[in-house]
Amino acid sequence: GPSYSEVLASNEKTADTQLPEVNLIKLDNITVQNLYQTQQAQRFSGFDGSMGMGGYAGTVNVGDVLEISIWEAPPAVLFGGTFSAEGQGNGHLTQLPQQMVNQNGTVTVPFIGNIKVAGKTPEAIQNQIVGALSRKANQPQALVRIANNLSSDVTVIRQGNSIRMPLSANNERILDAVAAVGGTSENIEDVTVRLTRGNKVRSMAFETLIADPSQNITLRSGDVVALMNTPYSFTGLGAVGNNQQMRFSSKGITLAEAIGKMGGLIDDRSDPRGVFVFRHIPFTQLDYDNQAQWREKGYAEGMDVPTVYQVNLLEPQSMFLL
Repeated sequence: GPSYSEVLASNEKTADTQLPEVNLIKLDNITVQNLYQTQQAQRFSGFDGSMGMGGYAGTVNVGDVLEISIWEAPPAVLFGGTFSAEGQGNGHLTQLPQQMVNQNGTVTVPFIGNIKVAGKTPEAIQNQIVGALSRKANQPQALVRIANNLSSDVTVIRQGNSIRMPLSANNERILDAVAAVGGTSENIEDVTVRLTRGNKVRSMAFETLIADPSQNITLRSGDVVALMNTPYSFTGLGAVGNNQQMRFSSKGITLAEAIGKMGGLIDDRSDPRGVFVFRHIPFTQLDYDNQAQWREKGYAEGMDVPTVYQVNLLEPQSMFLL
């Protein structure tokens, strides 16, 4: 790998090279706090607080299938025929065929016509039907049930099995979606859970989701939950005990743990001032000033900036930053 001096000079322009510049950052307390805030921004619990959305609302929407039953006290004035059933206590029951709510958000009820049901609860629709029949039928009563919930569901994706899970009054959470798809057959340390809500996407290690109940948030209609097998690794190079690629859990690894995995620094070859971490940082994660600087170099949203973090292990406080 490059030497200490070569890394420090890597972001200086030279006339005889076409290599891209790098963003060299000394690891200090401010940098660590910024990295921590970036990691916190991926927490699922931020969805509920920032967007103010709850779970299943229990309302009827376009595409739902409704089952409507109407009772009329004897003598029955309006309802009878094929869909009627006598002997229901002292009332006369009419079971209407199941209907799907059309694009206009309506269904049809005999002797009433088309009624608007989209955005209403089954209880509100019942009252609406009874109110419309009160002057036509003999003491009518109605029962409305969502027979098939097709409008309020979430998509759950994993390798080999994907489903659309209807939401209910139980207010299903992320782990309910994971269970509905059969869990994961992969090594739990390698699994990342990604939640897409609207135009926002956040990812979290499956281990972290299980360990922190506050991240197991209530799902809402339209959410997409994906279980991804993403084994992470880093490559140790230079004056360390082991120069090789090393795996680590999807919940992350500290720099101190990484140095330990590499077998530590070699005393007679390493420069403790020159411990470097190379990675690509999304352009949008840079602060405003850095974005302006790198925009002048041709970078923009959707691009990654080559970044090198420098740690000086001769400074005692640096051990608390790892």
